[in-house]
Amino acid sequence: MRQLVSILLAALSLLAVSCGRSPQTESAPEVPELLTAVPSDVLCVGLYGRLDRGMNKMLDSVSVLRKLDYGRLSHARSAIALYDIGSLSELLIIDAGKHSADTSSSVRSLLAQADSFRISAAFIPLTTRDALILSPSETVFKVVNRHLASESSILDAPNFGRVLEVLPDGETLICRNSGFPKLLPSRVTPALSKRVIPFLRDACEWTVYSEGRIIPVQSDAERYFCNFCASLQEAPSRLGSIMPDSTSFVLDIPIADVQEYRRAYEVWLDARVALESYQRTLESLRKSTGTRPVAWEKSNDIKEVAVVEKDGVRLNLMRVPSSSKQAGVAVNPYTGFLRALYGEDFNPADSCMIRRGNWIVSGPRTALENYQPAGDKNKSWPSRARIAVKTPLVRLAWTNESIRIWDSNR
Repeated sequence: MRQLVSILLAALSLLAVSCGRSPQTESAPEVPELLTAVPSDVLCVGLYGRLDRGMNKMLDSVSVLRKLDYGRLSHARSAIALYDIGSLSELLIIDAGKHSADTSSSVRSLLAQADSFRISAAFIPLTTRDALILSPSETVFKVVNRHLASESSILDAPNFGRVLEVLPDGETLICRNSGFPKLLPSRVTPALSKRVIPFLRDACEWTVYSEGRIIPVQSDAERYFCNFCASLQEAPSRLGSIMPDSTSFVLDIPIADVQEYRRAYEVWLDARVALESYQRTLESLRKSTGTRPVAWEKSNDIKEVAVVEKDGVRLNLMRVPSSSKQAGVAVNPYTGFLRALYGEDFNPADSCMIRRGNWIVSGPRTALENYQPAGDKNKSWPSRARIAVKTPLVRLAWTNESIRIWDSNR
């Protein structure tokens, strides 16, 4: 499940910003015929040009399906799905061309091997091709046969038609967001799962992952976070010039138009029935400081906000048009404003601040006293983005063109 874990970890790195919408191609790619044999309620399905590559990426090393000798079929096109039957169970769908089960030695051999390992298997006709289906679970096998008998499949799942519109060529993994609770790696802590699962469930309906790109898919409902994000434009990022070295987490939000951002954000909160709570928090800050946070945001004409974590301490950063040569740590009169305006990943305990040119850095005094930008060490940070995220495992950059993942160590 190495590729599956990769996409899940990428999603986990976006605790506040996991997705956006990539541009659609002018003409949708041909619908893979193997999907007609995939049940409508699978958790995820991978599409591969070669079965052996797909098995290496999606199946556990101890899977009984690895014990079979697939012969020439190891180079066949395949779909590999994971199904929830109380635990995760695998389903292989292998393109067998136009050979009958009686005339293809590879098909006959594989069916015989499956029987000896008590793997449920069958040779089935599709529209223009034939296929072999295999699963170690008799329950999953019955589900597949029931779907085939009723001529229904994942193609009939809600909004899967939108997945087909953006389906890229090449190896592709399609995840149902509501299935993330079952798909999360076991090493994800319960506390993190409790925090991230509700967000992932409402971020979009489907997540398509292909060759380092993420393409989220959802209806036009305003409650989906990616519909909020899709309304924003990328903007210049200058975080690389001020970010410290050896950070364990970074969330960077360049802002093209702060008032546009605020309007879109509040529409999303309203759709999630969270607007009143947000407004109560802002009103509480107004009463305690005498300043309205939204008016403060507008007057500063904020160009970029970010969170960086180093040595277990999170610092908030804000870029404004005006530059300052103020030296030393000062009291922050607007403690909690960035968290209230931009989300829970921002540190609420930003009681102190320092100025570094166009940047205001806020957080605990001890962390600010030792604050040192890394300079050229961060020159690979994206120069433009809607959102950029770094974790110890991956970086993600979302631009107007696409959402891409790349190795943090590059």
